[in-house]
Amino acid sequence: MVDTAAQSSEGVLFETELRPNQSSTPGAIRKLALVLCVALVPPGLVFVYVGAWPVFGFLGLEIVALVALLNYHHKRSCVIERIAITIDDLRVERINPWGRRCEWSFKRHWLQVNLDESGQRDCTLELRSHGRALVIGAFLAPDERRKVARRLRDALHAAAQPKPILGQSRPNTFRMV
Repeated sequence: MVDTAAQSSEGVLFETELRPNQSSTPGAIRKLALVLCVALVPPGLVFVYVGAWPVFGFLGLEIVALVALLNYHHKRSCVIERIAITIDDLRVERINPWGRRCEWSFKRHWLQVNLDESGQRDCTLELRSHGRALVIGAFLAPDERRKVARRLRDALHAAAQPKPILGQSRPNTFRMV
């Protein structure tokens, strides 16, 4: 998760990017496939030598299936969610593993950040405004969702605070004596 809290030229007050934890890389998958081939081809050749040649084919199919599933899992975990709080709204951009982009926009002033913790261990992070709701961070661990919810609430609260103008003192306050 990457956070940016600096004001940019586009009026972005807060920006964060959510990505799932990836347990493997394409290079690690190739190394695992090589290790499996080195480990399973010699026993497979022994089976061919003793006449049980179908076992060698099934070992090969298992290796191909395992590598294909690991590649699919790796590709599937390439989801990106970008959340940006601007002066007027909160924008969410979701990019799926195949590059398709979806965007949502909510008015910042009416937005609720809901964390539904009805389950004992799991929770759902939801942005809600004017009857519309969007679940974000579904791929994150529950503790990470809580952390994102806290950061979003803090950023929305900070964005709602009036900014002092340079050279201007605090507004007058009336005191009863």
